[in-house]
Amino acid sequence: MEDILELLKTNPVKAIERLPKDEELRARIDLLIKEFNEQYRSTRPNQVGLIQQDKVVGVDGERRLEKAVKIPASFQNKIVTTSTAFEVGEPVTLVPQIFNSKEKENDLTKEISRLWKVNRIDSLVKKATILKKSELQCAVLCYIQDIDKQTVFNKLLGLNSKKEIKVKLLENKNGNMTPVFDSMGDMQAFSWDFTTKEGSKRIKNYWIYTADTVYKMSDRLGTMVLESNDLHGFNKIPVVLFEQEKPEWYVVQEMIDRIEVSMSKLGASNDYSGHPILMLYGNVQGAPNKDEDGKAFRFNMEEDEETGKVSHGDAKFLTHDNAPEAVKLELDRLEKYIYSLSSTPDLSLENLKGIGDISGKAIRLMFMDAIIKSKMNEGENRTNLERIINVFISGIVTTTATKLKPQANNTFFDIKFNSILPSEINEDIQTYVQAVGAGIMSVRQAVTTTGLAQDIEKELEEIRNDQSEESKLNKKPETDPIIDKTNSNVEE
Repeated sequence: MEDILELLKTNPVKAIERLPKDEELRARIDLLIKEFNEQYRSTRPNQVGLIQQDKVVGVDGERRLEKAVKIPASFQNKIVTTSTAFEVGEPVTLVPQIFNSKEKENDLTKEISRLWKVNRIDSLVKKATILKKSELQCAVLCYIQDIDKQTVFNKLLGLNSKKEIKVKLLENKNGNMTPVFDSMGDMQAFSWDFTTKEGSKRIKNYWIYTADTVYKMSDRLGTMVLESNDLHGFNKIPVVLFEQEKPEWYVVQEMIDRIEVSMSKLGASNDYSGHPILMLYGNVQGAPNKDEDGKAFRFNMEEDEETGKVSHGDAKFLTHDNAPEAVKLELDRLEKYIYSLSSTPDLSLENLKGIGDISGKAIRLMFMDAIIKSKMNEGENRTNLERIINVFISGIVTTTATKLKPQANNTFFDIKFNSILPSEINEDIQTYVQAVGAGIMSVRQAVTTTGLAQDIEKELEEIRNDQSEESKLNKKPETDPIIDKTNSNVEE
């Protein structure tokens, strides 16, 4: 590890040779990309691409290639997209925390919220999560770019006026990422190598990031040379790595392989016997055209001179006498096990149309399996989002808005994960009203939790004003002027 960091300072090109290379992992990733995106099914021995083989049939001049039935079920895509939706499908809420202050926001928190919005981090996190679950890894790279004041983007600028933090998602289909960790598991360097084209020439590039410097090398001149080694503008490696050891469908991949093979074999069988086959016996005269109405067949009739028995031809359809009930049962059970063991709800229209009008609490109970899975992954997702925020803060206090550095020491963001499930707002509001009335929840917390208000402080001020006006309207006067006047007249 130390050798690589030292080599980057003295001989960065040689440091490339010291980068840890996991060729087996890269090969796995390439196959997973093909399986998820291209429905490639020849990776595992029991996959349909290897079980169902094309074959040459016929003899001599009538030989032809008969394509085998291969039906991919794409459960992989269903499992990945559904789990991603339950985890980060609904944009998260950033809740700023400022220690030793009554203020809920400061200039630094406002700048983080702005960067989150202009870089569309919520959408980026969804895609990064899908990539992580389907091909094991991806990375979010932050970099600093000079601001072009002639662009419309200038309208969204914050405190900085010269440089801006931008974000790019690194994908395996575009290059190779190599993180370098120390013995404690902390990232000490990150390499991104990729290929570009200049005309017909393909150029190999290596960008290696350390805590303060990015080394950029390429073989543009025919051999790998260092082109630049500049400060990248952050005080830490500006990369957030999303990774997991196995694809999301790993626990049910054998079942997916089996159901695809069974479906394909059943489809091939139906090609032979699933459609009516008309069988003719004997000598047939004048067989009808398939488009004719009132179809009729004429058969020659012959009488045996000795016995007097009349014989004739016949026609009937060939049918499958034994329906494949065992195959149907296997397919049904496999599908249920795949959804159940991967904690993926079956959200087909057929299943949802019979739900009817039920409460939000009942809906959440129905999807409890998927919710449990998302909660189990919440810690890792929270860590990745916090790392993005920390990289933003690093770039702000180092380059784009250095005057905010004092605020970084007492600023923290809590991350609230929101559910994609529909909620009964009336049911929720009743719960909040009861909680506020019982004194176990503040009005501020209730307003924040409902998520209906865009500006919490403004909404609370409006509530106070409404309560004040209502109090004035309901307040009874100390004396009734009409009664007083009547009484005075009586006395007179």
